[in-house]
Amino acid sequence: MTAEKSNISDQSIQEQEKQLAPEQDGSVMSNELPEEARKILERLHNRPESDVMNSEALRLVRILWPNAFNVSDPRPLKIGIHKEMAEANLLPAHIIPVALRFFTSMERYLEKVKPGANRINLQGQAAGKVKLREAVDAEIKLYTQSSDFITTRDRVIIKKIRLLSVNKQP
Repeated sequence: MTAEKSNISDQSIQEQEKQLAPEQDGSVMSNELPEEARKILERLHNRPESDVMNSEALRLVRILWPNAFNVSDPRPLKIGIHKEMAEANLLPAHIIPVALRFFTSMERYLEKVKPGANRINLQGQAAGKVKLREAVDAEIKLYTQSSDFITTRDRVIIKKIRLLSVNKQP
């Protein structure tokens, strides 16, 4: 076999591998995604990472994993679910944290994070329990998002336990 024939066969193998491999931006080939997800990804393709809207990112993950990302009845997500989402290789890497941050900061989600509650994986199956500290953190976040939270207080006291301090506003 000559060097020229070997070089040509190597190039054809590399081209075939490129066609079969996922794109470099972390998304899979468009025919593996639902049509609605492909349309959203096309809109986001040329946008900088900072311009990805929360609602667009959440819509994408809701299409791909409807059992895990139910906004009307959210359930606590598995610890490390972002790794599982990245390993699925269905979305660009920068969309995952945007969607998770938006979903997990929703009031409905935070209300469901109670000690002992089941956490779920991407398929909606049980994958651990919520710990007390995680539930307390969710309660604090929920409180700081509420209209009852007053930033002019020197200390915020919930049930006689000093949980955090805030700066006084003049």
